[in-house]
Amino acid sequence: MVKGNKKFRLSLMKNVAKMMTVVITMVTTLTISPIHGHALSIITDTLVSATAEVSNDNTIVTVSFNTSAIPTTSLEDLKSNIQIERSDSDTFVDLSVDNGNNEIGMTPEGALVITLDTALTGTTNAISVAAGSVMNEESVPSDADITISDISAHDITPPAFVGAVSDDGNDVYLNFDENFSINASLDSDEDQINTFLKSKLSVATDGEHFVSVTAHQGDIYQNNSRQIYLNYDNDIKVILGTNTIIKIASGTLKDVAGNLNEEMNLQVSPPVIQSTAISSDNHDVTITFNEDVVGNTESLENYIYLVRGSNSIWKHLVEGDTVKIESGKLKIHFVEALSGKTNQISINGGVLKDSDGNVQNDSRLTALIEANVGGIDPAPADTTQPTYLYSYFSNSFQDLNVVFDEDIHNATADEASFLQNVQWYNSNNWYYSLPSDATVTFSGPIATIHFAAPLTGYQYYFYFYPNHFKDTAGNVIGNYVNTNWFYPQNTGFDLDDGYFSQDGRWMSLEFDSNTNLVDQTLIDGISHLNEQITLSTDGGVTYTALDAQDVVTVQGDKINIFFQNPKQQGSIKVKVAANVVSDLYDTVRNSAVDEEVAYNTPDISGYVLSNAVSEFVFADNPVWRSHVKEVVVYDSSIGTDRELTSSEYTLSEGKLTISAGVFLEDHYYEISVDADGYSSKYFEGRAYKSSEIFYITTPVVSVDNGITAKINLFNNAYDNGSIGNQTVLFELFDGTTPVSIVAANLKVNTGTYSANFNVSDAATNPNYTVKVFVVSKYSSDSTNLGLNLATVKTQLEINQAMSNVGNDNHNDD
Repeated sequence: MVKGNKKFRLSLMKNVAKMMTVVITMVTTLTISPIHGHALSIITDTLVSATAEVSNDNTIVTVSFNTSAIPTTSLEDLKSNIQIERSDSDTFVDLSVDNGNNEIGMTPEGALVITLDTALTGTTNAISVAAGSVMNEESVPSDADITISDISAHDITPPAFVGAVSDDGNDVYLNFDENFSINASLDSDEDQINTFLKSKLSVATDGEHFVSVTAHQGDIYQNNSRQIYLNYDNDIKVILGTNTIIKIASGTLKDVAGNLNEEMNLQVSPPVIQSTAISSDNHDVTITFNEDVVGNTESLENYIYLVRGSNSIWKHLVEGDTVKIESGKLKIHFVEALSGKTNQISINGGVLKDSDGNVQNDSRLTALIEANVGGIDPAPADTTQPTYLYSYFSNSFQDLNVVFDEDIHNATADEASFLQNVQWYNSNNWYYSLPSDATVTFSGPIATIHFAAPLTGYQYYFYFYPNHFKDTAGNVIGNYVNTNWFYPQNTGFDLDDGYFSQDGRWMSLEFDSNTNLVDQTLIDGISHLNEQITLSTDGGVTYTALDAQDVVTVQGDKINIFFQNPKQQGSIKVKVAANVVSDLYDTVRNSAVDEEVAYNTPDISGYVLSNAVSEFVFADNPVWRSHVKEVVVYDSSIGTDRELTSSEYTLSEGKLTISAGVFLEDHYYEISVDADGYSSKYFEGRAYKSSEIFYITTPVVSVDNGITAKINLFNNAYDNGSIGNQTVLFELFDGTTPVSIVAANLKVNTGTYSANFNVSDAATNPNYTVKVFVVSKYSSDSTNLGLNLATVKTQLEINQAMSNVGNDNHNDD
């Protein structure tokens, strides 16, 4: 042990204590030298390092040096030699520059105390004390700057809301500025934590009237360490309109330091477009939102599009177009002036946010923007990128031709670069560049890729990445260009199906081209396709041309023939010459057609009745009717067929009548009408009592503007194969005297029906009443209304009947 006087021992103990509480960057040095064999000389520590301690409120920083320190001159002089660097800065500033109210002091132990007017934040604060501004007890000043770095402020603030991201009011993500946990009981499991969180959240879509999120089913949970997720089931939106506020009760969120949130009212509605304005010269558009917006991404130009024309053509912004946010509004300058009345601006989701950080994650479209007539640019610049039209192969599938709407050029550095970044499918594999031995040439609006050998695989598809093509003005196509599918082995497409429609009024020939057909018989814009089609009504023995009044059109993948005189035959053979129609790009044409088209039978509608004669109507076809040989009824509840006898049905002009007693109530039937030389005609339905086909409510009568009667009607035969024709009758009575009838003969389904009677004394005559009927027929013969098809029910009874729709309450279908 070093021996010495009492003063020395106390000083030594003091230094040891300091070493235990602060970080010392220099080892204390004691030099013990005997002088003439009598006393010891002590050299004390020099000032070379320090540590800092921050008060609980982050406003006081205590700097403890490696030895006791005192100002070299005065506190005022010392203050002028102290600098501070805060976490959000990368520069030291004088203490007085940081804030004029900052103060300093010294403790009796020789520590520096800095009192800040603005509390510290963050973890990278620093204090620097200039060299020579403090000295030790032996009056030896520091010989270098003493800097304390990475001074951390205490975390004394709870998590702060930094914005919501939502998808059209759903899938709401609440974001916070630091990690947190849900302040549920320590032993809570995940379900209990989520239940606790839900109990602490409420939403006011009007900013005022809050409803707990527990009022709706949905998913509400902490999504990650800084986020809460909310979404309601049943397509109910969490955010509605511009003033939705989500309230988080106090004590719900806890950060790592244990800080709990106060009650938080979070404005979560994202910005909503309110209006657009266009400059007089049509070059500038200003979009105003319900609140100020700021950018949420770099290069706004990449996420904003011009949509124009009745066909809603999308256009990327081009070189020279600019986008900026000024005074909270989005301003777009177009090099090419807008024109016309149908301009719109589309803004990608996630591009803008409000001052609260709220982001709409879905794209938004402005209202139509009408350009000013007087502001048309007399010499507009070409700023429109080329439009890809279609592709086709030529030269026996050795040349791929990619066609655009204007002259096209290579937008890449050279031919080798063009061949890269082209994804293409070759029969069974995807490749990610074209073969190096392929070449590309540009001629007018066509880019031709020439392969070293013809393509012979099963199918091909090409996918050019952005920035491959440009026009003569330098406008580059900034999106993908993808071709149609190609099938080298497909040398012609065949007829896939042929059928009649509308009781023989037209015939459709559907091909398997999977594309829109093109008429290749046009000469000077006039189609000669009808000359390439012939028909046979004798099974192919003889063929005749179409009537001069028959009309032939190409629509989609079909050739349609509209007959001047409907065809009565059950089947017709049709011939179509080869190569008269092609796909859209004329890469393949049709094979010759010689096929029979059948099923030319009339459409039959009506109701299957268990308690009365069943009448089924059709557009009369006397040829078909004269060839009917039998009517077969299949009872699906039993699973058997039976042929009706001649006494059980009659076939007259436009009507098939089946006797009462053939059908059993609630059984489901399939009825086949078989005619010689015709396809069997099938129709089906469940058997009901005639009065149970429809349910109607008692009429509700009002006397505004005459007399209006209204009923709710339910088609109880909801699973009937076809809806029959019937008449809804509204009859007005004055007491017991009939006054007027309004009748609608139509195919009736579930819904609301009404009639109006134009009487002048509707408001003063209390004797008016209205009765409503649903009958199977209505004509000038008022004594024969056919069958009553409806029963009056209460609205509750109708609601209950409607609720059973779709339920399997029957034994057989």
